[in-house]
Parts: sequence; structure tokens; C-alpha cells
Amino acid sequence: MITLLLPVLLCPLYVSGDGLMVTEIPQTSPLSEYLSAHDVILSVDGLKLTRTDEWIKVLDQGTTLKTNDPEFMEGSQRYAATSSSKGYCVPNSWMDASKNLWQISNELPCPDELIAFEKMFCNGSTVFSEKTGSDSDQKQAEGKYCLIAKDVVKLRKCGNGWLRTKNDGSRCACFQDEYCLVPVLSPGFSWIEVSYVRPYSSGCLQKERNLSTSHASNDNHGQSPCEGSFVYVGDLLSSARSVMLSPYRPRWAFLLHIADLPYIVEKSLSSLLHVSAALAVVNCLPVYFLDGEAILETTLCYLAWFTRSQQRKILKVCRSVWTVLSIITFSRIFFYSAALDYSFV
Repeated sequence: MITLLLPVLLCPLYVSGDGLMVTEIPQTSPLSEYLSAHDVILSVDGLKLTRTDEWIKVLDQGTTLKTNDPEFMEGSQRYAATSSSKGYCVPNSWMDASKNLWQISNELPCPDELIAFEKMFCNGSTVFSEKTGSDSDQKQAEGKYCLIAKDVVKLRKCGNGWLRTKNDGSRCACFQDEYCLVPVLSPGFSWIEVSYVRPYSSGCLQKERNLSTSHASNDNHGQSPCEGSFVYVGDLLSSARSVMLSPYRPRWAFLLHIADLPYIVEKSLSSLLHVSAALAVVNCLPVYFLDGEAILETTLCYLAWFTRSQQRKILKVCRSVWTVLSIITFSRIFFYSAALDYSFV
């Protein structure tokens, strides 16, 4: 009950239900290039996050499985069915510019600042990405495009890899002068868009003060001046577990030195709950000097087919057996814990 009321108890000092705050991110984390401590992750692929378990769940669902997709023949080209693809409606002018700037082949990939994309086609409820023949480098080059990821993510989305409602319409709904392009990823890698905000940075605090003093916040209602987004391509699960998050963030910047307080309180209450439950179970055992002895004795009194002497014998046997078993069990737990602690020394 106290755990459920924790957001209410912390409400005067902390905000919850509005993103996940990064409490710790090591330099070895793949996400350290984009995020830093005290940043607040707002959404992943447009899905707002309010709990830490949602972060793992969303990234787990977005992980690309290392499977060989079935291929279908259509005309002179091959099409590989994609079960989950995140596409963007790219204008034809961008695609033409990509061809004029760069030609792709197996020996000539996109530069580091560019990402390879390929066309996506729809056939009913199935989404296909174009796969040209492996014997023609020219055809492979014609089917791929090098684009800037940070510009592409600003375009309208298409494909069946995004979270959609039933009324969102066609998965590949792009205009006539656009094509639905999907990023070309290595097996086991996935593509996600992460939106975040840096509410405690000095620049952000200064901008918010300027907005409040100049009354310009009405012109930018609902949008923080410090929001940002990035695209991450890689192993999502390992990246997700490399970041420590908290659903609570301080209301004011001067409380950052106790930003870990909600996490400590939550873990302490959770540990207290588990310890209390374990003690309750142990106390119910029919062992000498515990409440389980009285519970068993009272239960036997309601069993009319046992005589008084039989009840005493059953109670004595149960107490003796359970006492011996409890001593053996707790002794093994104690010695195992001691040996485990000694191995770490």
C-alpha cells in the first residue's frame, strides 16, 4: 500500500508520470553519446514512457530477430517480406539528390554521417522491402539511397513497425511524389527514435527564465525549449540495461543532490515488504515458540475425529519434525551465505 502511495507522498518534491530520468549512465554505454545524467527520456518511437519496466519492454519489442525472411518472386525482382519495418515518406527530390551525390555498392557503403535506405512496397496487409538480385551491383545501387537520419526522422512515418491505432489508415500512406523508405540494418540491429529533454541544464534553465519573464511561453505552449531527439541503431536490449532510470524527477534543480531518494525509498519499501512476507510465512510454521504452533493446535481442536490424546501426539510430532527441518534449512542458508560472502572477499 505504501509503495502504491509513493507517488502521492513524493508529489511535493518530485514529479512522476512524465518521462524517465537518467540517474546514471556509464561512459561504456552506447547511449552515453546521446544522453547524460539527469536527462529525461520522454518517448521511444512516439510511445510515452512513465515506468522503468516500459523502457525495457518497448526496446525488447523493437529488437530485430536474427531470422531469414521468406522471399517472394515477382517479375524480375525479388521481394523479402518484413514483419516489422519502420519507414518514412521521403520526397522524390531527396531520392534524386541522393543518387546524384552518392552511388552505393557492396564495396562502397554510405559515409558515416549517412544511413542507407531502401524502398518499401505494400501488398494488402503484407509489407515488402525491395531486394534486388545479388548478381547485379548496379541494381543494388539503384535500390538504395544514402540519407541523413536526423532529417529523415522529421518526415511522415509509414510501414508496419510503428505503434498505430486501427483508424490510422494505410501503413504505406505516402503522397504521389513520395516513397516509403526503410533503413537498411544489420542482422540483430534495430532502429529507434528517442525523444528527451534536459530540464536541469544551465542553458535550458536560462531559456525558461527568459520565456517566463518575457511572457513568450504562450507562443510555445506545451513545448520545452530544451527538447531533443536522436536515432539509435544497434542492439537495443544491451543498451537499455546499460542505463539506470527513475520514474521520479525533482521539481527544482537544487534538489538534484537527492535525486536518488525516491529510488532508495522505493527499494527500501520493496525490501521491507519481502522481509515481512518471509517472516509471516516462517511465523506460520508449526515450530516451537512460533504462532504456527498455536494455529496447528487450534486447527486440530476443530477436527472431531481425533481424540484429545491423539491431538497432543500429532501436535508433538509436527512440532518436532518441523523444528528439525527448520533448523537444518536455516543452517544451510546461513552457511551458504557465509561461503558466498567469503568467496567475494
